[in-house]
Amino acid sequence: MGARTRGLAYMWRFAGRRRTRSALIILAVAWGTLSMMLLLAFGEGLKLQMWKGSQGLGTSPIMLWAGSTTRAWEGMKPGRQIRFVEEDLTALERAVPEIDHVAAEDVSWSVDLRWGTQAVSARVTGVMPCYETVRAHHPQPGGRFLNDVDEARSRRVLFLGSALKERLFGPANAVGQTVFLRGVPFTVIGVMIDKQQMGMYGGPDIEKASIPLSTFESIFGRQPYGNILYTLKAGADPKTVEQAVREVLARRYRFDPADESAVHIWDSAQTNIEGEKIFKGIQAFLGIVGAMTLLVAGVGLANMLFVMIHRRTREIGLQMAIGAHRASITTQIVGESLLLAALGGYLGIGLAWILVEALQRLPVKSEALQFLGKPTLSLPLGIVTVIVLIGIGCLAGTLPARRAARLNPVEALRHE
Repeated sequence: MGARTRGLAYMWRFAGRRRTRSALIILAVAWGTLSMMLLLAFGEGLKLQMWKGSQGLGTSPIMLWAGSTTRAWEGMKPGRQIRFVEEDLTALERAVPEIDHVAAEDVSWSVDLRWGTQAVSARVTGVMPCYETVRAHHPQPGGRFLNDVDEARSRRVLFLGSALKERLFGPANAVGQTVFLRGVPFTVIGVMIDKQQMGMYGGPDIEKASIPLSTFESIFGRQPYGNILYTLKAGADPKTVEQAVREVLARRYRFDPADESAVHIWDSAQTNIEGEKIFKGIQAFLGIVGAMTLLVAGVGLANMLFVMIHRRTREIGLQMAIGAHRASITTQIVGESLLLAALGGYLGIGLAWILVEALQRLPVKSEALQFLGKPTLSLPLGIVTVIVLIGIGCLAGTLPARRAARLNPVEALRHE
């Protein structure tokens, strides 16, 4: 049997002789590990939930809202209201090649929708076919979204948000049914998949109905667009494109390109990046809180090792007297610390996995809890926890080990 194996066996026998103290230390380490992993898991679940919510808005669309000028420009007085029209879309497509999709939408609030004897009031938007991709208006199986033919022919077709469909149809199948919108018959062609949505304007998409923009104008009248949105091609710089968009619209409406109040721009991708940084910070904070709990267990482990060294002073002196090196003494003490930390860590990780799996399977009906998401374990979280455990084990064992290695063999043999 090698020296290292004998050392580990000795550590195990020593821990066994002090079962109560060792068990308490193992439980303390397990509790610290469990706390750290659960806090990290809740942080990971929250981050994933926020990511899902950001994807509900679409493929990082950039929104334009018309405002009013605040500066005089080329003889024009301030205070002029900007109104977007169809020609603006064409001008942006031609002048800014970095734009992938550009579209407009218009909205009418509190529109009466009726199916049979069931009637609801809902928001109706006129949109373009590219909204399926740009704004994540994806249909459930068996349905479809609006297409180019619907837009070109001003078809009376209707795409329902999932929540609006439940309000109007309940469990019944909606696709193919006729819904009267302001008394005008529309055919339901699809229902949106149920989705979570963080960034929004005018309310969640699942609560609205969408019709072709050309059909919207024929029913509600042609009017300036409520807003314009565009997406970028891969590699395009958002700030450069934003400046180009402002310059195009400034030439068309004769306002100062630096007048940001004339056209308001919201970059949802930048908002998502900032949100991701915030949630990473939250996750790091939760991890630090959990690590502090684990550190408390490490202090208890170090205290036990100091007591152990005091009680084993003569044994350590005898080992050194018969030729044991200081390094071997240090290795024994640090090894015992790592052994106890590993046992507690394995127990804590196992309990954390069981609890997270149980929470994953629990149905969540509260909207607040759905917003927070469910705790989620991942390989990086496990690696971080193991690294912290190793660090705590080494730190807890290093100081007692250094004290043991500095013992004078002669004085240690005289110790009572």
